[in-house]
Amino acid sequence: MTCSIFGVNRTKPTRTCEYGKLTLMPRIFTPQELNAMSDDERKAALAGGVGEMFSRLANQHVTWIWWTRDTDELTDILGHGSAFILDRGHGPMLVTAGHVFREYLAHQRQYGSLYCQVANTKVRDLSKLLIACGNVHIPLPDKGPEADIATFRMNPAAVDRVGLTPIMALGDWPGPPAPNQNIMFAGYPGHERIFAKPDEINFGFHTGMTGARTITDRQITMLIEREFLVDWTGHGVPPAGYGLGGVSGAPLLVPEWRESGWYFRLGGVISEAPEPRAPEDVLFEMVAADRAEFILPNGRLAKVL
Repeated sequence: MTCSIFGVNRTKPTRTCEYGKLTLMPRIFTPQELNAMSDDERKAALAGGVGEMFSRLANQHVTWIWWTRDTDELTDILGHGSAFILDRGHGPMLVTAGHVFREYLAHQRQYGSLYCQVANTKVRDLSKLLIACGNVHIPLPDKGPEADIATFRMNPAAVDRVGLTPIMALGDWPGPPAPNQNIMFAGYPGHERIFAKPDEINFGFHTGMTGARTITDRQITMLIEREFLVDWTGHGVPPAGYGLGGVSGAPLLVPEWRESGWYFRLGGVISEAPEPRAPEDVLFEMVAADRAEFILPNGRLAKVL
C-alpha cells in the first residue's frame, strides 16, 4: 500500500481481552490484491472499510496512561501518554516511552504522592512495578543514549483489568520492517481528551499508516505525506500543524499477512511525534519509534542492537 492514512476517533473505546491469543484481522484484501490496485482504487478501499478495520484492530492493543496528585479532591491531569501490553514469552509487561515515565518521576518529585491510571485501572506508585527505563537518571528534556522505552511488571489479573489484547512476540525478534513497508501507529493525543463529566474523561483515538521512511540501529521513522491522506472516520483529515503529543509510548505496528488474515507484530515504541504549531511553520511531520528489539524477553533493555 502506498497511501498514508490518518484517522481520529473521539469515542471512548470498549475492548475485550483474549490473553495469549494471536489477534487476526478479518480477511478483506491480500497484499497481492492491494498491490495490484491503482492508487485511486487503493484509496477507495482504505476509505471504504479497510482503513477502519486496521484502526479498530490496533485499538485492541493500545490505551492511555495518565497521572495526577493522589487526593480525594478534583485535580488536574499532570501528564499523559499511551501504553500497550507486550508478552515476549515470560509473561505480560506494560510498555510505554521512557520519557513518559521520566515525566511521571519528575512530577512525583515535585508534587509528592501521585496515582496513575492505565485505561480504567488505577495504579499507585508506578515505580514499584518498573522493570527497566532508558535514561531514567537523565533529567528531561535531555534524551540520553539509551532506548526511550520503559517496561513494567504485570500479572494476568492486571491484564484482564486493563482490557487490552497483548502483543505477542515470542522467540527472536524478526527484525525491522523494510524501507517503504507499511507501518502503523495508534495512540491517544493529549489534546483530544474530552471531559464529559467531572469524573469522566473520554480519549480520542488517533491512527496513521504509511511506509517506513528510515530505519537506523535506534529508530524507525514514518513521514506524514499530506497529499496521500485518506480520511477513514468521517471526521476529516487533521490540519497541518496538528499536534500528536500523547501518542508517545504507543506501539509502532507492522501489519503482516499470515495464511488467511492480517495481524500486527511490534516494530517499536513511539518516542517522537509532531508538536502543535502554526500551519505556516510546518516543514515536515514525522513520527519516530525506538526499535522493538531493545526489549529483551525479561523486560530489560538492551544497550545496543
